[in-house]
Amino acid sequence: MAKSAVEQSGNDQSLRDQWLGKIAQSQSSMGESVGALRTLRDIDSPSIRQGVLEHGPSVNANGASGGGAFADFDSLMQLIQTTVVPDTWEALGGNSTMAAYPQGIFVDPQGTVSVSATSQSPDTQDELANLRSVLTEAVGESNVDWRAPAAMRSVSFRRLRDAIAQRRITGQDLGDVIRNLGGLSTIQYVVFTDDDIVIAGPVGGILESDGWFVDAQSGMATMRLDFLSRSLKSCLSDAAFGCTIDPTHEGMQAAMQVASEIQIGKRPIAKAADDLGEALGMQNVQVFGAPGDNALALLMVEADRHMKQLALGVHPMPENAINYLDAVDQLIDQGPPSDLLLRLWFTANAIDVRTDQDQKVFELQGTPIRLSRENQRALANGGRGAVIADPRSELFVADFNRNWDRIRELYPIYSSLESLYRSAAIAQLIDQYGSSETHHQLAESLSGEEDQSIWLLHAPRQVPSIATRHTVRRGKQRHQIVLASGGVFISPDDVIDDQLVTYASLSDRSTIASDKPIMIQQWWWDLP
Repeated sequence: MAKSAVEQSGNDQSLRDQWLGKIAQSQSSMGESVGALRTLRDIDSPSIRQGVLEHGPSVNANGASGGGAFADFDSLMQLIQTTVVPDTWEALGGNSTMAAYPQGIFVDPQGTVSVSATSQSPDTQDELANLRSVLTEAVGESNVDWRAPAAMRSVSFRRLRDAIAQRRITGQDLGDVIRNLGGLSTIQYVVFTDDDIVIAGPVGGILESDGWFVDAQSGMATMRLDFLSRSLKSCLSDAAFGCTIDPTHEGMQAAMQVASEIQIGKRPIAKAADDLGEALGMQNVQVFGAPGDNALALLMVEADRHMKQLALGVHPMPENAINYLDAVDQLIDQGPPSDLLLRLWFTANAIDVRTDQDQKVFELQGTPIRLSRENQRALANGGRGAVIADPRSELFVADFNRNWDRIRELYPIYSSLESLYRSAAIAQLIDQYGSSETHHQLAESLSGEEDQSIWLLHAPRQVPSIATRHTVRRGKQRHQIVLASGGVFISPDDVIDDQLVTYASLSDRSTIASDKPIMIQQWWWDLP
């Protein structure tokens, strides 16, 4: 009778999905997991698919069944604690010149990629014409071990979606291979087919370091399912996300009063840093545009905190790279900073994208993340004045971005943060160039994984301020500079450059998606 209802639905996909959803739920409730999975594969509607999965086996407290999007949360906590120096982990690092406060992390997928249409030389087109055939040669069975190196590894979104559904409906943990997207750390290609999205990139072999999976060759952290899920959801809702760390208005006002007393000698300079940090007090942490109770939120806050610690000199920079204090020293002839609010935050750096004439195959190049700055005048009433120039912050930020690869290598937490911005770039490409009926539905299905997390890892809502005193000489004059601390902004539409370069021969890369392994459960595979 149920099959008859499906047949009668004809070409009405919405009605067809509703009937298939009822069949899958019935099969699942009777323990027919294999049948339910077969039915589930024919359902395109993300909401109906999710409804079936939500009626599957429950998840116990330790993640033995069901599998959360970040069941191995210990690895992130280990990464943070081993990267951010265990004995100072609770303290907030920062950089400011009296009442300077850097903030944040901002992720907007719309700024992650740059796409332009330009004509290419015949030689270039001929060279790229081979890409499609190379990536679509017939492949045998994929490596059993996802940690093994591969010249090019492909991941199918549709098959990944079905693999997740299989594990959820049968009560299995997702496992490391799914959580780490088959070991991909850098995505070189994104391919749209009629019914699928395939991403591909080289894998240098996966190692586990302090509980974190990294590529042995590039040192990059593997991309994560929960990062991709959040980025897809951000694109679908057209909303950026990130975090900020801000001093309170009362703290700012008290700090300005303390600064004034230090300047006129009412407070001893030896206690200036402690007094200023105490005056600023606790600072407010806000995670916006995303849940604040998961591993992603914790990562953003800790990456922001660590960046401020680097700027203030709490942690060493790589050799020949400078922190903000070094910038003050180098530019002391221009005078010391005074009453300055220095804001620092991570945001998207638009990467270059090449595409074929049909805009079905995309090749990504570049680093999707950068440090940004803004300076304001600190007011005595605790407010913030107009934006002003500060050559010291300009020098520091430029040097930080120039040495990004070395900083990321020294402190793995930034590798994890960069992988989040890479996920944002993929999400933006799907949102901007994918089919609304097919590719957007796949994106919506995978975006729902963020809601499946069973581990509540609350990012701190407040963190203590810290301050430091820095001495610098200018001729016979010695300056005592007191600095105190004050997010992350992710907007996927900022990660893709608006200028897309068109390479007709890139269409040959579409075969990267057409030559999948025959086994339906194999959602990732290596090209020979």
